[in-house]
Amino acid sequence: MSKVKNNAATLLPEYPPCQAGCPINTDVQEYVRQIAVGNHTSALEAIMKINPLSAVCGMICAHPCEDECRRKDVDGAVSIRALKRFAVENGSWPEVKKVETSRPEKVAVVGGGPGGLMVARELAQMGFAVTVFERTAECGGAVASYIPHYRLPMEWLRRDVAQVAGLGVEIKTGTELGKDFSIDDLAKDYQAVVLAMGLPVSRAIPIPGNNAKGVMLALPFLHDAKFNGFKFEPGRRVIVIGGGNVAMDVARTALRCGAKEVKLGCLECREEMPAFEWEIEEAIDEGVEMFPGWGPKEITLDGSGNITGLEVQECLSVFDEQKRFSPKLGDTCQLVDGNTVIFAIGQGNDNLSYLKEFGIELTERGIIKFDARTLQTTRPGVFACGELVFGPGSAVKAMSTGRKTALAVKAHLDGVPFDADKVEQFTTFDGLSATTIEKVKLVERVSVPLLDAKTRKTHFEHAETGYTEQMALCESRRCMDCAAGAECIDELCAVCLTCLRTCPYGVPSIDENGIFTIRNVECQACGLCVGICPASAIRFRNYYAQASLDRLEEAVKSAQQNGPAAVVFCCSYGAFAEQSFLEYLNNGRPANLAVVRVPCVAKVEVVNMLQALELGAEAVFVAGCEQEEECSYRDVAKWAGQRVMRAKEIIAELGLAQERVEHLNLAPDEVRNFAQTAESFLAKAKNVAEIGGGGESK
Repeated sequence: MSKVKNNAATLLPEYPPCQAGCPINTDVQEYVRQIAVGNHTSALEAIMKINPLSAVCGMICAHPCEDECRRKDVDGAVSIRALKRFAVENGSWPEVKKVETSRPEKVAVVGGGPGGLMVARELAQMGFAVTVFERTAECGGAVASYIPHYRLPMEWLRRDVAQVAGLGVEIKTGTELGKDFSIDDLAKDYQAVVLAMGLPVSRAIPIPGNNAKGVMLALPFLHDAKFNGFKFEPGRRVIVIGGGNVAMDVARTALRCGAKEVKLGCLECREEMPAFEWEIEEAIDEGVEMFPGWGPKEITLDGSGNITGLEVQECLSVFDEQKRFSPKLGDTCQLVDGNTVIFAIGQGNDNLSYLKEFGIELTERGIIKFDARTLQTTRPGVFACGELVFGPGSAVKAMSTGRKTALAVKAHLDGVPFDADKVEQFTTFDGLSATTIEKVKLVERVSVPLLDAKTRKTHFEHAETGYTEQMALCESRRCMDCAAGAECIDELCAVCLTCLRTCPYGVPSIDENGIFTIRNVECQACGLCVGICPASAIRFRNYYAQASLDRLEEAVKSAQQNGPAAVVFCCSYGAFAEQSFLEYLNNGRPANLAVVRVPCVAKVEVVNMLQALELGAEAVFVAGCEQEEECSYRDVAKWAGQRVMRAKEIIAELGLAQERVEHLNLAPDEVRNFAQTAESFLAKAKNVAEIGGGGESK
């Protein structure tokens, strides 16, 4: 029998699927892990490291990371976006320090939406002087202008923008390209220009009646409702045309603006509607009536030109065999009653013909021509990013294009070649195998709380209330830490197969050729193999597990300075991660009590307990969770108990009192009132110290 080395070294970083699924590759595992152990500020720092719109993404991100989460095949993806919001609301926001300008070149960014803000932040951090020109009164692009308050309170967007400005980025609002300044004007003062103007124009359909009084466009309607307090006249019965996310915003906003009823129709059938499923469900819950699978034919009018309804035609299919938009309509028609129609069928760019005068060519469709490799327009030194050139998409997708554009600008100013397809490359791995999925412990996803539909549709207050602390702790523990678990040190491995016999998930394996390997990407990071390996040939790839145990010596030495020391190995999750417990550790814990928080007490080995005694601790306690049903690991109490018993046997053989090592499973309330438990721990340690630690205490 032979063994095979783990994955060969690669020049490309390997991301877990969640991080790979994020357009800006946020380290999802890190911030979810930090939330799980109660480090809310560390979680926020991990998010902000890469994301200039952390709060925005915490509230409204499309969370493509969840689509890739491997837990989705077990019992539902981890609620990553909701956890991000929890970190944003509960972590301490850092004081932003202005970045030193180390480059002589200046860069102008036209458009302060997600793409433009990402470009500005990245370039500022590279040392460039950056100015953002935004034509509206608020930075944020479509997020600022059209996302309703019930989805994103403006104060959170403003906090994000302030973080970008704090780096030293100059932001000029109320200034518009083509009216207040030109490309040539910018070229006099800036060595590079980035166009990130977005798609601010609503589209309509050229059907009879589309110019009637009572016909509205999505974006102007959303803007008016958000900033001007628009209200419908009594008796308005609104028909929304469109099946995307903007259409859902329009329909739900119309209810909040006093519409008597709201109906929504679109070409796509219910299963094909492009809006996110949760947006559709929330709209239906609030009373929006859907009639998918019908295309608008005519807005019907009375003799005075007032709208009486919308005639629709059955849609047989939306796309052709090549998945191109090519609707086929049937002969069946029906009339949808209503007296107001709002088109929400997509956005486009402004009339950009004025750019041609400055050497920036447009396509036949009026879109800016640009080189997808260099991200430059036809005018050297002028770049484009975001929806303006890549089409409609999410805020986080626009940010991903902004980050690449920043790199393209730097390469241009450095005078080096640039290829957008060759930057920020990485590898990832596939989903869990069916056999592993069957063995993973089921832990139900924690639903994100919402105000009830009847209440939330009456106002523009934030509809989603967000996780409580206990909800966030429970949900974050569902993360499986993919590929952060067991790693074999090949030089030490003797292929004894102890790990194969121990692993509850079948991660170590032998193939038909007798080749032994530890399939890291299937590992669930329970840690059982790490301690049981006789050759100590297995370690955690996740730094946190080992780092926590590495603090043992320092903790014991500090405690010994204040009397007979006791060591507590405790879980890092659940009640042990609540702020009340952490406050006790930091400010209320007796000075001679050393607490070592580990990611599950099943990871505490016999050698760790003996080491604590060897370092001078009088007593060692392993404190686990009583509510094991909420733990994502299996048989924690069993394994912890067995190891404590083995430690007792060893110290008894050395002539020491077995009671110097104890194992307890604490209920959440016992953890929250840990001071009482600690008093008992310390009394026992003092008793052991007084009798010298040998034999059975009296």
